[in-house]
Amino acid sequence: MRVAEAIELDAKTERALRTLAQGRRVEARVKQRASVILLAAQGWQNKDIADEVKLDRRQVALWRRRFIEGGLEVLLQDAPRSGRTPSVTSALESHIVSTTLHEQPAEAAQWSTRTLASYLGLGATTIRRVWRRNGIKPHAAE
Repeated sequence: MRVAEAIELDAKTERALRTLAQGRRVEARVKQRASVILLAAQGWQNKDIADEVKLDRRQVALWRRRFIEGGLEVLLQDAPRSGRTPSVTSALESHIVSTTLHEQPAEAAQWSTRTLASYLGLGATTIRRVWRRNGIKPHAAE
């Protein structure tokens, strides 16, 4: 049977954790994490802590490990995640920019988001975002 690492707190850290666990203006997830660490410091097992704070024991083990590795600051923010993959690649963005700057539409003096979107088979919002990121304003060009 695996035994979780013991957590020993100094007075300052324990006081800060109690403030987080009992604070009225603290996010619920931060309160929960602080409670996990306080119970772990009292010698509770992960499964008992999980029952008490209504988490899965794997999450309790995760927060216990993160606290040991990073201290109090890791409880205050979530770990970074990969996020959604970008739908507009850099190659597509450069194609949109070069088309905007170097080609002329057939029926107009300059591109609009809608005409360029239909010409390239993309959405007008995509064109608008690329233009905004690159500072392109075809309507204001001379």
